[in-house]
Amino acid sequence: MKNIYFIIFSLIVIFYMIHSIRKDKLSVTNSFIWIVFCIGLLILSIFPKSLDWLAVSLGIEYPPALFLTIAVVILFVITFIQSKKIYDLQKKVIDLGQELSILKGDKK
Repeated sequence: MKNIYFIIFSLIVIFYMIHSIRKDKLSVTNSFIWIVFCIGLLILSIFPKSLDWLAVSLGIEYPPALFLTIAVVILFVITFIQSKKIYDLQKKVIDLGQELSILKGDKK
């Protein structure tokens, strides 16, 4: 019975992501990892013993530790991707600022 809450939560988040993409509030590339994560959470909610099986096959004694490790790795990947995007945007802002100053300098 407890799993039904996780199933409902996963479905709500998936539908919210799809809704945000359709309303052009979130890009597909940014939401892809979140949707994959929510689908994984949905699968784990439907089949809760699959996490136990995966943990035992990987030699991990405490299955929730595997889930937390996977969640932390996913968040690190998201942070790395966002850091790369921020760096690219910073470079573009600097380039645009330099181009603008050159254009303004030519008019004088």
